[in-house]
Amino acid sequence: MNANRIQNVVIRTIEKQSIALDDVREIQRLIEDAGISKEEAEGLIRMERMVGQACDAWAEFFVEALTAHLVWERRPTGYIRDEDAAWLITCLQMARSGPALNVGPLLVNLVREAERVDQAVIALALEENRGLRALQDPEVALVRRAA
Repeated sequence: MNANRIQNVVIRTIEKQSIALDDVREIQRLIEDAGISKEEAEGLIRMERMVGQACDAWAEFFVEALTAHLVWERRPTGYIRDEDAAWLITCLQMARSGPALNVGPLLVNLVREAERVDQAVIALALEENRGLRALQDPEVALVRRAA
């Protein structure tokens, strides 16, 4: 099996600086039979960090795909392993050329879904969401309680 089924889509969206609904649907089609690999997760994060414009469907897909990968598809199920947390933080803190508006919601969703999350992920969730009104008060309280 190709470890990175979505590589062409990642390259194309970064080059054109936009993620269209057709791009999201293509990725969904490519990964529909299995979860995403670590390399594919890195590709999705690279798209988030480097692409300037994205359709509305991208936000939900990005958060759900990475949450599934880190919380539900990895073992032990329901936990974010320390090495996965370190990997995620490294990926998310790389240089950004796009707005990366979905990083904060991703981190909040990880805190919400996982039974145990590394404190560094919680700290980054608070940092990424500082000053954003998009978060509901209960979501902020959830992250603060986890800290």
